[in-house]
Amino acid sequence: MTTTGVVRSWSIHEMHGIIDSDETPGGCWTLFHSVAVEAFPALREGQQLEFEWNELDSPMHGCNFYTIRAWPSGSEPYVAPPSDSPFSSHVWVTFPDGTARELTEADLPPVRPRIPADRTTGIVRTWSAEDGWGVIDSEGTPGGAWAHFSNVAGSGFRSLTPGHQVTFEPEIMVSERRTATTTAQCTFASWSSTASKHWLRPSVVPIPTDDKPCVPCGSCAC
Repeated sequence: MTTTGVVRSWSIHEMHGIIDSDETPGGCWTLFHSVAVEAFPALREGQQLEFEWNELDSPMHGCNFYTIRAWPSGSEPYVAPPSDSPFSSHVWVTFPDGTARELTEADLPPVRPRIPADRTTGIVRTWSAEDGWGVIDSEGTPGGAWAHFSNVAGSGFRSLTPGHQVTFEPEIMVSERRTATTTAQCTFASWSSTASKHWLRPSVVPIPTDDKPCVPCGSCAC
């Protein structure tokens, strides 16, 4: 059901408010994700709106109705264009006067440069299954290479076993890696690693490292 109304209240900190209309006596409870605008999804007190609503099964914050979608009067509800990615996000900075500004890449600190090293083999020195990281030792990574579970090849629960031999692609770190529970002072970080002398590009299947040809499987990137 669609009607017109006026914003009674809106909390910029909690991002919810109430819209009043003749069709929704007592007020219509409204959350930020119901605000169909292209910019920051917030409302302001006294704003004229068109909105779609429905009745609540039980009262919420003194309201018997909730907002499905709301947009400024005289305009059309904003519909986000389709995206190739299933996920999207926006980051906003809010100010005491109720205004907001979206953060862009220019507001973010620069990304540290990656300094890749040659692929090498090593031995897993230690691995914390609870924290999801460990250290790999090799001649090419003196001091050890810090490894995270997200870089471990395979499906399901990904981890490494201390003492096992692995092949991995390290990168030289700009600064040492530290964690909240343990300090791992490493000069290198593992980009990808897997046991049994195989390496893996992210999200694909293992590729043999010997001279045997890869059998086409339709899944790997070779």
